[in-house]
This record gives sequence, C-alpha cells and structure tokens, in this order.
Amino acid sequence: MKHRITPQILCIMVFAGLLLASGIGHATTISGEIWQNVQTAAQSGLIASAPGTAADAEFSTNAINYDSRVTGYTPALFFNNPTFFNTSGTFDPNASLDNMYALFTGKLWLNSGGNLFSIAHDDGFELSIPGAGYDLQEGGPHYPSITTDTITAGSAGLYDFTLSYGEAWGPPAVLDMAAVPEPGTFTLFLAGAGLFALIAYRRRRTA
Repeated sequence: MKHRITPQILCIMVFAGLLLASGIGHATTISGEIWQNVQTAAQSGLIASAPGTAADAEFSTNAINYDSRVTGYTPALFFNNPTFFNTSGTFDPNASLDNMYALFTGKLWLNSGGNLFSIAHDDGFELSIPGAGYDLQEGGPHYPSITTDTITAGSAGLYDFTLSYGEAWGPPAVLDMAAVPEPGTFTLFLAGAGLFALIAYRRRRTA
C-alpha cells in the first residue's frame, strides 16, 4: 500500500528539521539556586561571586526564559512560578527581586563545530562550559541587552554548563538564553510557514 505525503505531514517534517537544525539546546532538567539580599554577588553576576552560604531556595526548570517586564519583579513571578524547595527560613518568593543572585546548572546539547546562541540579560551573567573550553563573562550593571556568541564543540553531545546571573540596581530583570538558527534553518522556517499558509488558503477556497 502506498502512503501519500499530505501537506500537513510535510509541514511536520519541515518543522522537525527546524528543531534538529537549531543547535544548542537544553537537553535535561536544569537546576536553579537563588540567594536574596546579596548585594555584592548580585552586582557582579559572575560565578566567582556566588555566595558561600546555602541558597535561599532551589527549583527546577526546562528553559531559561525570564523577563520581569512580562511577568513581574519577584522571585516567584520572574522565574515563572516554579515549585521552590530547600527554602531558607528567610526566603520570600514575593519580595523584590533587587539584589538577587541565581546559579543554574545542567546540560546543553551542542552540535559539532560552531553553535551560535544569544543571551538577553539585565544585569550581569557568566556562562561556563568546561567541556567545550568556553567561558563568557558579562558582569556588572547592564541595560536590557543581547549578547550573541559562538560555542565551538569538538563533537556533538551533552555538555555540562553553569550559568550565573545577578540582578541589582532595580527593574527590569532579564535572562533569556536561546539558540540562533543558522541561515539554512531560517529557510526551513519560511518554507514551513509558507506551507501552512498554502493549506489555509486551499481550505478557504474549498469552503
């Protein structure tokens, strides 16, 4: 029996290719730790400035996409209302986010060769991937901005990463890490979008 590839199936195939081509991505659950009222660490935002005390709270996430301009300027709102655990007696999920320091650990999937990515941030951060010999530091105060860079991996696979982040000097707070698709990936995206538009147009004509 022959199987016909419908436009709907072709669209799914195109967007599957888009996801596979996007490169850097979170492949496992990410562990997050946050400290409140730690001005020195918050103003630095670098890994070396991590407090020597236990975190005020921990949580898990599958993506790093935080923006207080969209959600709000408290730990609960900024981190998309996660389930906090191992909380300290002074932890307040509804307090101001000012002078907060966060540390994330997990694994990233990297393609062999260059992996283009971007980090939107306000204020400072540091991304360390020892297995790829990579360390990017953007400490201190920042207006909302985007840092784009390339991580070069010797082989495709999972790589341990540590991402630190400091929020000081008042709102907003921004931390968003994502892959930047290569030009070929944008072509796939446009092709998929065109197919969806064609399907919708044909359905309207049929109706």
